[in-house]
Amino acid sequence: MEFFDINCWAGSEILEESSAENKSGDLFSLFSKNKIKKAVLTNRLSYSYDWNYGNENLLGFDYLNQNENIFFSFILCPDVYHQFTFSDYMRNAYKSKVRMFRIFPKSHLFYINDYYMKKIYNHMGEAGFPLMLDLKELDITGNKYFAIDDLRKLLKQNKEMPVILETSLKQCMFNRFYFPLLEEFENLYIEISGMLLIDQIEHYVGKFGSNRLVFGSNFPGSDFAVNTGRMESSEISMEDKENICFRNVFNLFNNIKIQGND
Repeated sequence: MEFFDINCWAGSEILEESSAENKSGDLFSLFSKNKIKKAVLTNRLSYSYDWNYGNENLLGFDYLNQNENIFFSFILCPDVYHQFTFSDYMRNAYKSKVRMFRIFPKSHLFYINDYYMKKIYNHMGEAGFPLMLDLKELDITGNKYFAIDDLRKLLKQNKEMPVILETSLKQCMFNRFYFPLLEEFENLYIEISGMLLIDQIEHYVGKFGSNRLVFGSNFPGSDFAVNTGRMESSEISMEDKENICFRNVFNLFNNIKIQGND
């Protein structure tokens, strides 16, 4: 089996270490050891420091740009709509191997359906550009009160935009919130790095099929082997495993349509 990791975080230490030669613990060695064929990297600085600085910093590593198996995700805030012409921003990001945008509304202090974010989603929907959202970013009170109605509104108004919901092991226990959304909206996908309980992946596949589950490791928060091993040992068909581990992500990215892209 080979894996397409949609949720790999890269901090400055591992980015700089991986750019040096003859490092046994670098990112590519870890990928090879754990059968990670392709990966989408998100810069930790984009989340913890400044979204734009972190995004641009990630593109500054030539060895990543030159590797055909490495793609990027950018973290967005509403400010992107003021600082850039978003259609141009999205097109230039795509040319720089960005294949997904991520948002963290609770951490970055904006509403998921902010006025300017709606305009951003509209552009993304026209291109079929995937959006990734962490479920806990909808826990607006910090007391497991998820703003699911806001997510439903986003999904309903942007049916051409794939929305990938990241869930931790603890958040997966609140599936009563998003199971109805999976039934209602074909553009909702679930990233599986939190699905570690017995029969959890099997239950999802039995209920919804395997076409809307996507593989992620949440590295370095989780070891690669935790999630690759869970998939390899899952009691589902090989076709379902291949869908989840590789094919679904590949298809999502292959379906992005950027106007004016060569």
